[in-house]
Amino acid sequence: MAWNDIREGNPLKETLEIGGTVVGSFVRMSSVEVAEACAHAGCDFIIIDMEHSPVTWERAAAMVIATESAGTVPLLRVSTWSRDLITRALDAGAHGVMIPQVETAAVARSVVAATRYGPDGTRGTASSRRSGFGLRIPLGEYVAAANRSVFVSVQVESVAAVSNVEEIAGIEGLDSIFLGLSDLSVDLAVPGEWHHPRLVEQVERVMAACAANDVAFGLPTPSAEFAKDYVGRGARFIATGDVGIFAEAMVKFVREVKPSSG
Repeated sequence: MAWNDIREGNPLKETLEIGGTVVGSFVRMSSVEVAEACAHAGCDFIIIDMEHSPVTWERAAAMVIATESAGTVPLLRVSTWSRDLITRALDAGAHGVMIPQVETAAVARSVVAATRYGPDGTRGTASSRRSGFGLRIPLGEYVAAANRSVFVSVQVESVAAVSNVEEIAGIEGLDSIFLGLSDLSVDLAVPGEWHHPRLVEQVERVMAACAANDVAFGLPTPSAEFAKDYVGRGARFIATGDVGIFAEAMVKFVREVKPSSG
């Protein structure tokens, strides 16, 4: 495969900017093969999950390479807002980041700044993978391309975050707000009740804020039917999960093959 030149842009970001819809998956399994298989399956993006998994930095970097080599956009979800973690994720070659538990516009603004080199932001400069370790692109060209192409998504996952979502959605440089559906349902004391009126009210407020600011609304999906319903209502950044897909497929296989005890 030819080396991926950052100057050619970010197809995930570009699709969302023109109003398109993208579908991908979180990858929690610490497996290069799973990331690569999801990419070959047709995912528009892979989110390598370092918040809810045992994935190490070395393994994450390998998963980035595997995803990219299969023609799909690799993103990294780090465990918390931190300039240090965002720097590591992008220097490892991720084409963008997802940041959990963002509750204020000030934090969202700091997240965006951490993804950009100066003078547009606060990202530290190093010879990262995406510059060919300084061998493929002159520094000035790389910095400009990196600032243009980086994808940034923040997660709104609490009642406090939803109360600030209009200000969060207005932060320049933010590409997506991704709803932490499970966390929000727990915070509302309706865990897993996806159609509970209190949860639906909060979701609709987030969707409205995204629409008003041309920010892509995203959410995780427990099923294809659930996803299609929200796509019909304006969701454009849809993510399933490798563990759930694997578990459901295994249950189906065992039930269909194993002789019944009756």
